Amino acid sequence: MFTIGICDDRPLSRYLLEALIHLYEEEKDVLFNIYEFSSGEELLAEIEKQGLVFDLLFLDNSMKKLSGLETARQIRQSKSTSACSIVFVTSAEDHDQFMQVKPLRIVSKPSTQEHIEAILEKVLAKP
Repeated sequence: MFTIGICDDRPLSRYLLEALIHLYEEEKDVLFNIYEFSSGEELLAEIEKQGLVFDLLFLDNSMKKLSGLETARQIRQSKSTSACSIVFVTSAEDHDQFMQVKPLRIVSKPSTQEHIEAILEKVLAKP
């Protein structure tokens, strides 16, 4: 099953993303495993603890301790998680800073159904 992670320190932002993903699931009659994390530290700890491997990861950049960019760097350095598609969902205006971790996409907050649908279509079309 396709596994998606959502990492944002704001519960409302996580809820919005999950709701948009669920709308896609209903429209396309698909089902995803969705995990939510409130910090980069929590995400990385659960990857280590449970051996989670994500097909797609939505990351906020501005979080309390570990930024989304630093979280993505650590994910890219691990053999087991480096192939994960990463989407930054951020209010940051400087999108160039994210290019070093080769994100699939950078989306400005708030996300829209069109953004999420386009992202999901792209990752599901991968061989």
